[in-house]
Amino acid sequence: MWRTLFSGGGHRASARSVLPPFLAAFIVLALAYTAIFVGRLHTQQALDSVEVNAAESARVDLAASSLESSIDTAASDARVAVASRAVRSLAEEISAGTLSSAASVFQAQVSNKPAIRQIRYIDETGRERLAVRRTDDGVQRVPTARLQDRSKHYFFAETRDLRPGDTYVTRLDLEVDASGAIVEPRQPLMRVIAALGDSTGARAGSVIVDIDGFHLVEQARQVIGAEGYLLLNATGGYIGGPDEADSFGFMTDGPAFAERHPEAWQTISASDSGHAMAHEGLYAFSTAHPEHAQTRLSGETHDADTHGHPNALKVVSFVTAAALPSASITRDTATTAIFVFGLIALATVTGLATHTLISKRQYRRSIREAKTRLEAIRDTLGEGLVVIDPDGRITDVNPESERMLGWTREQMLGRVAHELFHSHPDHSVEQVECAMLAVARTGVTFRSEDEVFQRADGNAIHVGVSAAPLVVDEQIEGAVIVFRDTTEIREYQEEIRRLAFHDALTGLPNRRVLADRLDLAISTADRRLTPLAVMFLDLDGFKEVNDDYGHAVGDEFLRQISDRLCGCLRSSDTLARQGGDEFIVLLPELHDEGEAEVVARRIIDGLEQPFVVDGYQLRAAVSVGIAVRLDGESAETLIANADDAMYAAKQMGENLYCVSGRAPVAQA
Repeated sequence: MWRTLFSGGGHRASARSVLPPFLAAFIVLALAYTAIFVGRLHTQQALDSVEVNAAESARVDLAASSLESSIDTAASDARVAVASRAVRSLAEEISAGTLSSAASVFQAQVSNKPAIRQIRYIDETGRERLAVRRTDDGVQRVPTARLQDRSKHYFFAETRDLRPGDTYVTRLDLEVDASGAIVEPRQPLMRVIAALGDSTGARAGSVIVDIDGFHLVEQARQVIGAEGYLLLNATGGYIGGPDEADSFGFMTDGPAFAERHPEAWQTISASDSGHAMAHEGLYAFSTAHPEHAQTRLSGETHDADTHGHPNALKVVSFVTAAALPSASITRDTATTAIFVFGLIALATVTGLATHTLISKRQYRRSIREAKTRLEAIRDTLGEGLVVIDPDGRITDVNPESERMLGWTREQMLGRVAHELFHSHPDHSVEQVECAMLAVARTGVTFRSEDEVFQRADGNAIHVGVSAAPLVVDEQIEGAVIVFRDTTEIREYQEEIRRLAFHDALTGLPNRRVLADRLDLAISTADRRLTPLAVMFLDLDGFKEVNDDYGHAVGDEFLRQISDRLCGCLRSSDTLARQGGDEFIVLLPELHDEGEAEVVARRIIDGLEQPFVVDGYQLRAAVSVGIAVRLDGESAETLIANADDAMYAAKQMGENLYCVSGRAPVAQA
């Protein structure tokens, strides 16, 4: 047969006549095959690289956001603790009763929050006065004998200037005892510290919420995957990773990521998020900022470029060089074999190409599975998530967004987010001026705790928003907006502001408000040449009520007395609680000094009627001291004179009043 093919008319063809066209055809086919083969490798590498970069970036961004969310929740818990009445009572008195009440609050918080390892209260000297810890036997209060002095610990020194109500988040490291030695078994902790204030606004110790570091490491591992995840501190030390032996080596002179991989660390440490390509593979990274927890909760803005903060956490996903897409013919044995066998016999290309396609299909399947995992995480995320394109139109939402906003996914897709649900406190910002939507055009991250979203039912909700650009192949394709309902946080903030100016028990103005109003009244009196008076009231026998009936009855008794005292005064007068069972009354713009005595008699008469408190009938008696300003006395002098007059009245018996400089007067 071959002789027939290579001969004509029965004549045998020579090899010399066949070889040149064969070589020419083979060279052309080989060049075309090589060009097509290499071109396909480059095309596929580009597509796969885009998918890998986007998937890894999404995973580390989601992990960082998840860590910040857990830290913010703990910071909110710390604020709730210092705002609770039971914990605030520790600022006024350390007793078995106040410690027990505060311990109940701590136990409830630790029991309901698996991420919380321990909650403690330390006083201004750094001594632990109360601690509630999660143990193998459940949530228990730490015995007094085991409470330690933490004044030498770094977090105590770093929070000495923390103002009441403010919070501070420490770095994530291992728990140490009072001597600085690492506690065994090792327990990683991140501490959220909230300063506690007393009734005067002065600092009175701190509440410390210890976040279980294993919980944070596990969060990163679940999002990124057990094999490729790394959690680093700001200096490049290992916190978590596939090799547990490396974890927290920075506390024991162990190995550090920054030393093992200096090329990658140089890029990771220089930016908040991105990619670092090294000879060993691809590192995708994002930064979680524990130090901005208070800023996020309070709605303030902060500098987005703070990746170098010593408390920052670097969330890293690592893909080995062997697992990355490549355009090299020799990138793996299968590709090399396909190319070589294709050159030898083009007839076998189909079979070898099938093997390549299967390999590609398996790789794409792994990408799809990773994408499916990300979608599952998105759908179970406890915060609203909206994706928009550069024009501000919604391209994706998660179920929590549907629940919070009241629209279905179908109703939101394709709509302009600003027109659909985004509002502003003053309802004056146009879409082109909206900083949140501008992220999709400028790529500048936006965070705010003072945004307003409109629900489908017309109601407005206050939300905290974090918007980050959606970058694909270094091009901004839109923005990812994550938001959460901050209504409860705003209510806590309002309560804290209210407590700064009012007595926590009675709701009356506190000494700070009284001082401001007294200064204003003195200025008015000097300008109008009118007298004013200050009355110092002290309840007679109130201690016996607490001793006989308990503090709960005593507190309610004080509240009812406060209400009745208010009914004895003019709307222009001020009744303030001085502390305990003492009150101060400011009487501005009197016609004559005798008016103050009329008010004193009215107060004594008003308290004569018995009170019914928790089924008990109680009677109140009061001693009243009056200081009338006639000769330009200062505020301090007026209060001191009224105090002296009150003691003069109290020495003569119950239900008496005394004007400064005169003898006490009994009620007729």
